[in-house]
Amino acid sequence: MSEIDDLDVQQRLKNALKRSRLTTLKSILYLTEPVGNLGAEDIQTIKIAAAKKLSVLKPVTGGLLCRGITEISGESSSGKTQFALQLSLTAQLAPRYGGLDAGTLYICTEDAFPSKRLYQMIENFTSRHGKKLCTHGNLGDKIFIEHVPDFDGLMHCITHKAPVLLKSGAVKLIVVDSVAAHFRSDYEGHEMYKRAQHIGALGTLLYTHSHEYNIPVVCINQVTSSMKPEGRQLIPSLGLSWSSQVTIRIMLTRTDRSLTIQQDSARGPLETVVREMEIVYAPHLPPLTVPYVIDHEGMKGFA
Repeated sequence: MSEIDDLDVQQRLKNALKRSRLTTLKSILYLTEPVGNLGAEDIQTIKIAAAKKLSVLKPVTGGLLCRGITEISGESSSGKTQFALQLSLTAQLAPRYGGLDAGTLYICTEDAFPSKRLYQMIENFTSRHGKKLCTHGNLGDKIFIEHVPDFDGLMHCITHKAPVLLKSGAVKLIVVDSVAAHFRSDYEGHEMYKRAQHIGALGTLLYTHSHEYNIPVVCINQVTSSMKPEGRQLIPSLGLSWSSQVTIRIMLTRTDRSLTIQQDSARGPLETVVREMEIVYAPHLPPLTVPYVIDHEGMKGFA
C-alpha cells in the first residue's frame, strides 16, 4: 500500500496519480502544473488532501534527537554527570512518556562511576515514575557501565561491545563521560594532527551508531578558558575537531544565586545553587537558557 491509498480523495484521482507514478505525498506537494489527465482543479484538491495528511504528524517539540551527538559541557560541579545519570533513567521510561524503554551504555573515561548517587536517584525515580515503566526490576541493572583507561580502550568498547548491546535492543542510549579525558594529556605537542584524527574517528563511529540504530548519543565535555575582548569566557574543550561532530550543544553553568527548596518532611528545606542550562545550538530547538537546581531526586527546572 502506498501513501496515495490513504488520501481522502476520489478513487479516480488516486488511479490517475498511480498511472503518473506519483506515489508519495512529497511528490504531490511538489506539483506545479497539471499531470496526465489531472486538471488544475484536481491537482489542487489532491494537494490539499496531502497537506492535511501530513499535518497530523507530530512535530518534534524538545528532548534529545535520536540521530546525532549531543554534547553536554560545563565547568566542574555544574551538573553534567547528574544530567547523564538522569537521562540514563529516563531512557527506561515507556516511549509515550518520553523514554526509550531500554537501557544505557555508560562509558567512564576518568572518574569512577557514581554508583551511590545513582541508587539514590533510582529510589526517588521509581517512586515518582514507576507506573511509566514498561518493565519493572532494578533500574540499575539496565545501565551497562564500562571503564576505559585510554583512547584505544574507548574505541574498542564502541567498536566491539556497543554493537552487541545495540543489536540485542538492550541499549538505546550511549553516554561517554567524558569525551575530553583521553585527549587532554595523552598527546605530545607534535602529535596534534594525530589527536585531531583520533577525535574525528571517535565522532564518526559514535555518529554511525546513532544513525544505524536510531539512538541518541550523549557526550560529556569539559570546558577551557578563552580570553576575548568582553573578558574571560568558558568554551567546550577539543576545539573545532570535535565541534564539527556535534549535533546539539548544551552548556551548563553555576550562577551566584541560591534557592531554598522544600523537600520531604524527613529532609527539610535545602538551600542549593541555581544553575543554568543553555541550548547553544540544536536543529530542532531555538537558543534558550533554563535555570535549574539539583536535589536528592536529580535536576529540576523552574520558571
